Amino acid sequence: MKTTKKLLTVLLCALLVLLPCALGAAAADETVTANILCYNVAGLPNVDDLLGKPDAPNVARNQVLLGRQLNASAYDVIAVQEDFNYHKYMADELTSYPNKTNHTGGVPDGDGLNVFARVPVYNEARTTWDQLYGVIDDGADEMTPKGILYTVLDFGDGVLVDLYDIHADAYGDEGSCAARRDNFRQLAEMIQSRGTDRPVIVTGDFNASIHQWNDDGLYELLYESCGLKDAWVELHNDGNYENFDYWEETVGGGWPNYWGVWDSLEKFLYRDGGGISVAATSFGYKEFLNDEDVSISDHKAAEATFTFTKTDDFTESDEAISVTPAPKTHEFILKKLFAILIDLFKGIAHFDELKAYLNF
Repeated sequence: MKTTKKLLTVLLCALLVLLPCALGAAAADETVTANILCYNVAGLPNVDDLLGKPDAPNVARNQVLLGRQLNASAYDVIAVQEDFNYHKYMADELTSYPNKTNHTGGVPDGDGLNVFARVPVYNEARTTWDQLYGVIDDGADEMTPKGILYTVLDFGDGVLVDLYDIHADAYGDEGSCAARRDNFRQLAEMIQSRGTDRPVIVTGDFNASIHQWNDDGLYELLYESCGLKDAWVELHNDGNYENFDYWEETVGGGWPNYWGVWDSLEKFLYRDGGGISVAATSFGYKEFLNDEDVSISDHKAAEATFTFTKTDDFTESDEAISVTPAPKTHEFILKKLFAILIDLFKGIAHFDELKAYLNF
């Protein structure tokens, strides 16, 4: 009997010693799943619509319809670009998304970047690109403060994720390619400066495709230098960042063939951090239609599902996080007036381009 009691005592002590380790392992393997959408919503003012032309798209109505569709969706986070002058039409419909970034305004003072989320959004910060190219032609990128929207997403249980929503310089002319390369250089430096204390997701309208291998520096500056993986490449091209023969041969590599179909301009890049491993479990493109079955935007959206799994190296982030307050009214107005004056001077300096654009 004494031998049995001694044996039970030893087993009980062993259980008490091992139990915290077992619980720690379970906590380390805890996984959080998130569904995220990236969408260029085409919220620019349409001149024909403003002039009341009968065949012009009704941008305001389209944004209302889009907001209703997004509100009924299962996305945890929605990152948008070109959310300019019709922001309120869409945002007012997104009642299922209580957390959002502060709208910076329409054209010309706003950057068009916003995040809507069911999870808390902290530490909002915006950075304008160091280089942009094109005033009237070549994408007119210099007419708005395009750049980077940075936020911290809180998925609960200590899972904090750095999210970057970007809109890179557009068009394929030499000046635009050089500006876009500098955009990616600037983004890479920002990501590297924040270290690896948290996992990272980069999304947005990159205006670049990895299969084209042009002078944008997308692979060199972001994939290699920052250690970022591409959700489409990982899931639909077997993780091969150099060979796209299958898609070139079966679908085609020309502009209308890959646009919104394979390796398009909307992307999800990601990497581990802070003892949290990140995996993309799904990626695809989605088209949103209005009530006339016409696409709401000239872009398709990209949607992805991610899992965030705590590892044994997980460490709780000690960086202060807070909701970023909206700018004060007078600051907002002054910023808008300043942007209008700057764009007015740019338009005068490129008056010949402006006349050609307006068909004068």
